[in-house]
Amino acid sequence: MRQPTAPTRPDHEPVDHVYRHAGGRLIERPDQARPHQGTPWRWTALVWPDEFAPDGWAALEWEPAERGWHLPATLVLGDVIEFGLCGLDPHSQPIAGTAQRWFGWIRDATDHALIITGPYPTPATAHHAARALVNEIRCDQLPAPTDPTVDTHDPEHRPR
Repeated sequence: MRQPTAPTRPDHEPVDHVYRHAGGRLIERPDQARPHQGTPWRWTALVWPDEFAPDGWAALEWEPAERGWHLPATLVLGDVIEFGLCGLDPHSQPIAGTAQRWFGWIRDATDHALIITGPYPTPATAHHAARALVNEIRCDQLPAPTDPTVDTHDPEHRPR
C-alpha cells in the first residue's frame, strides 16, 4: 500500500485544496504519512491567536463524526485550520517526534466543499495570508461612504 507523503515541503507555495463536506461534516482532509511509531491519531482544529494561551494560539478541536469531523457552527471564511496526525503510545499519549501539522485557511465555502489554501508551516503564516480576505469581509460590512458635498442636514438630501 502506497503511503501518502506529507505536503509540507517548504519548496511548495500554498495552493487551494477542495475538501468535500456533507451533512455538516468534513469528509476529506490532506494526505499525511502514517506515523512510524504508535497508534495513529488524527485531529482537525480551528486555531486563532490568543495572547493568553501558553503558545499564543487557542484551538477548537472538531468533534469526530461517523465519517470525518463535525463542522463547527462558528466556522467562517478566513479561519485557520489545523489538520494534525501523530502516534500515540499504549497509554494514549502522543509520542515525541511523530506529530505532523498541516495549516491552511478557509478561502471559500460552497454547499459541497471547503476551499482551504495551504499548507503553511505555522498557524501564524496561515493567519497572515488570510488577513486580506478577512479585512475585505470587514470592510464590506461598512455602509457606503456619503458624498461630502451633500448637506445631510437639509431634509431634501437626507437618506430615506
